[in-house]
Amino acid sequence: MKTNHILAIMALVVGLTAAFTKHSENNKLYPDWKFHKERIDGKKYSFISASHLANLIYSKDQNIVIFDARSWKAFEGYHIPQALAYDPGLGSKAASSSGKIVLYGEPDDESLYDLARKLPGKVYVLKGGMDAWYSLVLFPDFLSFSVRNSDQLDHILHRSGFFGGKPQNTQLLNINVREGRYREGC
Repeated sequence: MKTNHILAIMALVVGLTAAFTKHSENNKLYPDWKFHKERIDGKKYSFISASHLANLIYSKDQNIVIFDARSWKAFEGYHIPQALAYDPGLGSKAASSSGKIVLYGEPDDESLYDLARKLPGKVYVLKGGMDAWYSLVLFPDFLSFSVRNSDQLDHILHRSGFFGGKPQNTQLLNINVREGRYREGC
C-alpha cells in the first residue's frame, strides 16, 4: 500500500516536471501548446499555435475571424482557409461581432504587431506565420518532430489532407501501439 502511494507521488512529480520544463520542445515532439503570451519590445502579445488554429478551423469553430495581413499578391497565392485579406474597415466590424481575432503575416513584420495592438477585442497572432502553417499543418515533416501515439498521428494526417496538404516522410513513422492489451499488474 505504501509503495503505491510513493509511486503515485513520483508519477505526479514527473508529470508536473514534464509540463513545466517544456518536455515536448526538448524532445522534438509535435507542438501541443495552444496559446501563450510573449513580450516583444516590452509589449505583451497573445500567440496561437498553427496546430491549434488548424484544429479550430477543422472543427468548424465559428467564434474566430482570421485576417491575413500580408500583401494582396501573397494572399492570392495561398492563404489559410476562412482567412480574409485585412482591410481596416472590416477589421473593426469583425472585432465587435467575433469572439477571437487571429492575425498572421510575416513573423518579423513590425506592422503586424502594431495592428494586433490596435484591433479591439481578443487578438491572437499566429506564431511563426505562414512558415509554421506550412511546416505543422499542410506539410508536416516527421523528420523534424515525432508524435506521441497513433491517435495523434491519425489526427495530423487527416487534418493535413483536409487542408489540401501532404505529410512528408511518413515512411519513417514507426509507432508501436499496444492494441488489445489490458492493464498488467496491481
